[in-house]
Amino acid sequence: YKSIVPKPATKYFPEGNYTELDLVTLSYVSDAAEEFGILSLMQMVDKASRRNKALNVTGVLSFDNGRFGQILEGKPKDVEAVWELILKDSRHTNVVSLGMKKINARRFANWSMRLCGREEVVAAEPQLKI
Repeated sequence: YKSIVPKPATKYFPEGNYTELDLVTLSYVSDAAEEFGILSLMQMVDKASRRNKALNVTGVLSFDNGRFGQILEGKPKDVEAVWELILKDSRHTNVVSLGMKKINARRFANWSMRLCGREEVVAAEPQLKI
C-alpha cells in the first residue's frame, strides 16, 4: 500500500500550500475598463456561468458604479483557471486579489455564477470594498 500525497495545486497562491483535495474561495475586486450596460453585464454573467459550471466553480458577482466584486469557490486548480482568465480579460483593470483561503463548504453551492447586489456580496465577504 502506497500513501498518496496530494500535489500542490496553485500557481498564483503557493503560500497557502493548497492541495488538489482542498476546497477554496478566492475574492477580488476590479474596475471595469469600459462602461457596462445591463445587456453586456448579463451576457458576461451567462458566459461565466456556463464556464464555471463546466469547471465546478461556484460564486457570486457584484457590479456597482463601474466596480466588480467577485467571490469564487471550488478546487484550487479550477478557481485558478477562472482567475487566470479574469487577469487576462481586457474588461477588467486594477484587479486586486483579496487572497485564496481554504473553506469547509461552499456558500454558493447552487450558483455557478450569480449576479448579486453589492450589499449581498459585501455581507458574504466584508473585505470586498465595492
